[in-house]
Amino acid sequence: MKRFFIFLTMVVFTASLCAQPGEQANRDKHHPEGGKNIETLLPDLTAAQKTRIDIITRQSKKNVEAIHKKLDSVRDSIRSYMDSPEDHSDILFPLYEREGRLQAEISKEYYRAKVAVDQVLTPEQYKTLSQKMKEQRPPKQHPRKQGHKGGKNK
Repeated sequence: MKRFFIFLTMVVFTASLCAQPGEQANRDKHHPEGGKNIETLLPDLTAAQKTRIDIITRQSKKNVEAIHKKLDSVRDSIRSYMDSPEDHSDILFPLYEREGRLQAEISKEYYRAKVAVDQVLTPEQYKTLSQKMKEQRPPKQHPRKQGHKGGKNK
């Protein structure tokens, strides 16, 4: 009976992984235009600035896509071991660590691109861009305001 519940748990977990939208669709949703967004927020960019920003964003996108290919491969491996009823923790745990390192590499690449673009901008353009980006972000809500109770019940 215990094996059945373990198996059922694995099936539900695997189904939840498969039910998520495609990883490429998520990537495109978050960064659909790259440097084009900067050009719409800062219409006073010079032709040289536009060219440099375009080069930076293209190279960054290329680097991120290469990391995503590795990440997709690791995630495929994780899924294949998760489908098995045997204990593969000796294989899965290092894969989870590699997945985390690759996700960190993507964050680092985005930050590198941001810093490179920021260096292309004048101080006034940087200030304007920062302000407009803040305005575009959805407001943050504290977990308690979203219905999360946390802590001891009073």
